[in-house]
Amino acid sequence: MMKNFIFVFSFAFAFVFSFLVSFDALSQQNDLIEKQQSYQQDFQQVKQQEEQQFSEAELAQMLAPIALYPDSLLTHILISSTYPIEIIEAHRWLKKNDKLNAGQISKAIERFDWDASVKALVSFEQILSRLSDDLSWMQQLGDAFLQDEKRVLESIQALREQAKLAGNLGKMENMDVSYEDNNIIIEPLEKEIVYVPYYDTRMVYGAWYWSSYPPVYWTPSHRVYVNHYNPFYWHSGIHVASNYFFSTFNWANRYVVVVNPHKSQHRYYQQRSRRLIASSGYAKRWSHQPVHRKGVAYKNKYTREKYYSSSGKTHKTSQSSQYSQQQFKQHLSVNDHSSNKKDVGRSSIKPNSNENLRSTPKSYSTNLQHKDIRKNERHSPAVEKSNNHTSKKQHHQRASSKAHRSNNTKARH
Repeated sequence: MMKNFIFVFSFAFAFVFSFLVSFDALSQQNDLIEKQQSYQQDFQQVKQQEEQQFSEAELAQMLAPIALYPDSLLTHILISSTYPIEIIEAHRWLKKNDKLNAGQISKAIERFDWDASVKALVSFEQILSRLSDDLSWMQQLGDAFLQDEKRVLESIQALREQAKLAGNLGKMENMDVSYEDNNIIIEPLEKEIVYVPYYDTRMVYGAWYWSSYPPVYWTPSHRVYVNHYNPFYWHSGIHVASNYFFSTFNWANRYVVVVNPHKSQHRYYQQRSRRLIASSGYAKRWSHQPVHRKGVAYKNKYTREKYYSSSGKTHKTSQSSQYSQQQFKQHLSVNDHSSNKKDVGRSSIKPNSNENLRSTPKSYSTNLQHKDIRKNERHSPAVEKSNNHTSKKQHHQRASSKAHRSNNTKARH
């Protein structure tokens, strides 16, 4: 009886113990599954946030201070914002060479490897200063333009329409405002002078649609007066060269078109007509050149794959790392514009001087010295005397050998 009781008790204890162990294992497995699902949901949310495009309100917010600029200037700003390192380099160079006049500046920057639109902005110091000082805004603008060019241009048109409804667009004194297929076009009145307007973004567009995203407001660099009657303040006119007008908007298709800046110096382009540039045989749709970005990281996976993919255009730069916004200043402080160093190098080297020999690589200079030694030996008197002695000795040896063969022949006969 006692044995049966012990057996039953042992069996019951084993059953309960195995049930508890299996329940605990099942509970741990469920917890693991829940954690995995939670991690996947968090990963998907992060991925969606990364791939999420700028909203309509965010685009309007960042474009508000430049949407009323003339089309030619606005294309240069949008293109240049995708190359933030070159913008900062250009601004630094301009501050170091502020005593040069416009002609000297235009000639000096020709040899730099900056993008053509960056060079076009060098004449506009106040714009370079805005872009360089507000890195966050400039990088967002470039990212938005790279991510969806069409939506950026649509937002510009919406803001211009909003300024028109507020009654302020017609008050632009130095601009020619025209309309084409429900698109608002802003161009300079004078053919060779571009005026940059300053306006209060909180006022010029009337009632702002997105209260949670107020427009970007730039505090003027000096005291200016704008009001509802005169909403625009005009900076001094900038005289531009003929090759400044090489890009414009194709508003019908919502993208930027460009022509070769050197071909824009042709008489055909000196008319500065947006229609002529857009419809010419040289015009083509603008495409981003990663080499001018100089390693700055792209915002999301789409742009990274588009411009770094091996199947597309390969991004070839001398730098292997990608620079974030926080590394801009560190990168530029260590690596200032290389052209200044090149100029110093060129000016210090004179033709046919000993400095050229010093700058020659060691292996190459050694070969040159070896060749010179061989050449000198070939023409030296001692070498010539030795060569003559050797040739006479060889002649006597050939003669004695010939005589010996002749004697052997006679002996046989």
